[in-house]
Amino acid sequence: MIWDEEFRLVTLFLGLTSLVCTQQTIAQMRAAPHEPDGLLRLDVVVTDKSGTPVTGLDSKDFTLLDNGQPSRILSFHAFPGISARPDPPVEFILVIDTLYLPPRLATAEREAVESLLRKNDGHFMQPVSIFELVATGLWAVAQPSRDGNALADDLTHSREISLVRSHRGSKAGDVPYSMGVKDPPSLEALKALGQIATAERRMPGRKLLVWVGPGWGVGSGAYVEGAASREDTLYAIVWFSTLLREARITLYALSVGETNPSPLCLNCLKGVPSARQASFMSLYRKVLAVQSGGRVLDTSYDLVSQIESCIQDANAFYTLSFDPSTANHRDEYHDLRVQIDKPGLTARTSTGYYDQPYYSDQPDPATKRVTVDQLEQVLAAAHGQPDAEVARQLSNLELTERLSSTKLLSWKAGLNGTKARQALVALADASAFLDPPRADMLADATPDLFDQKLMLSRALDYVNKTIPKLPNFYAARTTARYDETPQFDKGNTDIGYEPLHMAASVRETVLYRNRAEVVDSGPKQKKAKAEQPYLIVYGTFGPILNLVRDALAVPGNLTWSRWEKGSRWEKGENGGRAVFRYTVPAAKSLYSVAGCCLPDGDGTGGFEILAGYHGEVAIEPATGAVLRFEAEADLQHYVPLLSADIMIEYGPVEMGGKAYICPLRSVSIMRSRSVAFLREWDEGFKTYGPYATRMNDISYNSYHLFRAESRILTDFTAAPEEKSPAPDPPQAPSQTPIPQ
Repeated sequence: MIWDEEFRLVTLFLGLTSLVCTQQTIAQMRAAPHEPDGLLRLDVVVTDKSGTPVTGLDSKDFTLLDNGQPSRILSFHAFPGISARPDPPVEFILVIDTLYLPPRLATAEREAVESLLRKNDGHFMQPVSIFELVATGLWAVAQPSRDGNALADDLTHSREISLVRSHRGSKAGDVPYSMGVKDPPSLEALKALGQIATAERRMPGRKLLVWVGPGWGVGSGAYVEGAASREDTLYAIVWFSTLLREARITLYALSVGETNPSPLCLNCLKGVPSARQASFMSLYRKVLAVQSGGRVLDTSYDLVSQIESCIQDANAFYTLSFDPSTANHRDEYHDLRVQIDKPGLTARTSTGYYDQPYYSDQPDPATKRVTVDQLEQVLAAAHGQPDAEVARQLSNLELTERLSSTKLLSWKAGLNGTKARQALVALADASAFLDPPRADMLADATPDLFDQKLMLSRALDYVNKTIPKLPNFYAARTTARYDETPQFDKGNTDIGYEPLHMAASVRETVLYRNRAEVVDSGPKQKKAKAEQPYLIVYGTFGPILNLVRDALAVPGNLTWSRWEKGSRWEKGENGGRAVFRYTVPAAKSLYSVAGCCLPDGDGTGGFEILAGYHGEVAIEPATGAVLRFEAEADLQHYVPLLSADIMIEYGPVEMGGKAYICPLRSVSIMRSRSVAFLREWDEGFKTYGPYATRMNDISYNSYHLFRAESRILTDFTAAPEEKSPAPDPPQAPSQTPIPQ
């Protein structure tokens, strides 16, 4: 979370990285506002009865059916070709499969492709990549290029630039599988498809993959049912279905040398509902082509014309996104259809997907919701039980109201075990953004509008005048980092679910100088690894209160919420604090939510959007001092984040004989989708995994003024070096009057 140049608050799902949101960055983000996206994306080609792509349609012309039920289209983009082209452009991938093909047909394949590349003086609107699947393996013939003549020259002279995949145990002249090749030709072709698709998953944009070659089985050569279990076969089916969709690959199958065409398995096109029905026939290349939204073409006609008809699909298409429905079990197959609300038009896109329970963030049915009073009863009943058992009980609870810091400290001290104390902190911090129990609220009458405006005026004066006058100081900051470990499915590291637990604890010195914040972790403080992301919070000492200033400056933005019980040092006629609610829409927001990681590319890319936010601010009514501030980002339909919230509690601390309002405690919570790595054979790709929560529980103490000291030395005797004094123990809030 980042605001303007003057101050920064960063809540960052990333390891040891800072972001600076300048006015130029904000202007760029304003120019490209975030449009809500769904988790799943579909590329759709609409054609008329003659097969010609149709342009000019709007989102209202499309109806998406998920298992026959209408599904909300969250985002929609039209690319009519000449007038609006996608960025990056659609990539056209040609695979020339001559594995175990007679030389005459292999030559005919290459000649047809060469003829296509040289048409129109070799000019292509889309970049073209060429691969060859031969007896020695899968070769990349040329890097993506729009120069068809150069590509044709590389193909003609067999300038195979790199070996993408070799056939283990195979060499030129090997005989078919039935006579002893290690992998059946069908499996070699399927693995080659997986190799190309996993590489393309790391590249942005839509791709059309045209596979020209033998049409038997799942790839080249005769079809062979493997010895894999049905569970393994289902995993391979789900893996390829997810991979082609995530890589945005539309597959086209052009069979060459198919003397006895195999009938298309119509039942396979419907998807596989369970492992019991799983068969490698569902990985038949023609089946994958239809399921990806591509086509199966009859190569008894001119091969060049057939390939050109595939290229035509790149000229005009539509992209839409949606959120999948809730899955009841893993690998739940869902049928997809796109209907066009105009007669004579047909839409081609992915025919289905495999839904996962973690695609939506569902509450754990085993979690018990309790009030603060009920939690106190649980702790009393658990007295004397083993530490791990108490921690387990607390991890299965969820509070329905906020647990105050005072009770948290008291109850935490009453627990003997470390695990139980940490579980209690995680439970309490997760409730930080809820309303307090009724017992913590005051039944005093709502102040009239004049008194409300007076309190808000004092708060604005406090932020504008008192905060800038804060002296230079330093303090100790202790950060307890909590992580939730999600349960990953097959194909990932075998790690079971683990609820929020403390992953690390770091004590640092924070310096506040000239309205800037500097963190000194010390020379022995190890840097966190990039693969161990966590939340990072900056700007807690005062600068974040500029958010309050911005909220106060907008008339009517803050509305009355309630009175809450205050601490004994707070002023006001009733000894309570005034709580106001506020909302800042995205259009006026400088609240930049940023983090890592996205599964695209190498899986380490970050994201950043300007988001609206809302929350509460608690004010000491007599002085306007801000005592509690919370901000919750509005992230509806934003992938991958579900929430990114921060809460800070302030109170008086004594420095140099004076009392200043400074941070005492803060909580930062981010809940987002994890990144999963799905592996099959020796290939793998990254995609969104289950939701996971990361949280920081931060305490501040040992405040000291930061000022220079001097001594006069006599006789030029060097004074011995003195180490900085050790931080004082945590201090209770001072009784000293709060500065006006």
